[in-house]
Amino acid sequence: MIQLESWVEQISDWYQTRKHDQDESLQALILAAPDSIWGLAISELQSKAIACWLDGCLRIFHHLRYRDPVIAYQYLQLASGKLQACACQPLADIELKDWSMQRIQHLTVLALEFCNQQPHSQWLTESHQLIESHVLFMAAQGWNETRKHDQGNTPFH
Repeated sequence: MIQLESWVEQISDWYQTRKHDQDESLQALILAAPDSIWGLAISELQSKAIACWLDGCLRIFHHLRYRDPVIAYQYLQLASGKLQACACQPLADIELKDWSMQRIQHLTVLALEFCNQQPHSQWLTESHQLIESHVLFMAAQGWNETRKHDQGNTPFH
């Protein structure tokens, strides 16, 4: 497995030299991201890595959304799934959890808009499933703006 420092160097190089024909190299980088990106206590290097990783997923999504909608959607789901896993870590830094939860909400809205723009009825079904799973996830996390600063230690009111 690739080390975090090496991966950040590689993704930084991609940003510096990127061209329109480099989508496959970005996909390879996104899929090869080390698990250490998603550590419990966020470092400056991890922060950069997570931001670059999420940006890469979104770039791939936008590039493929008309050419290959199924793959494009899979990258949205990959990003959402990784952020959900990060937000569910009980010992994760509260700022990382909050950042992840905010991005999950944005990704869900983006995914819903995408599903609703697709011409096939399977996407409507996907849209409904996405709403249901997002509601369940958010309820299971018990996360809202009034609780983010107390790290979720007080009951809901």
